[in-house]
Amino acid sequence: MSMDAQTLAKARFKRLTVVRFVGVLVAMVGAAIMAGKVDLPRLVGLLVLLGGIYYALIFPSRLVKRWKKQDGAQ
Repeated sequence: MSMDAQTLAKARFKRLTVVRFVGVLVAMVGAAIMAGKVDLPRLVGLLVLLGGIYYALIFPSRLVKRWKKQDGAQ
């Protein structure tokens, strides 16, 4: 693995970690809204929770697929 490829891999790993972490935080805020800890409608909490789950579980795999496609094209 060349230095450029190693740097790229580290940057992608950091990005995936941040995306997952933010997704978990957003999901926790959504759960707090649904539990009544935050004074917002439960529907907003549900939407925030689902968005957080998407960013924590689904979005990282889509990023990896996009990166693999970009690497194959180069």
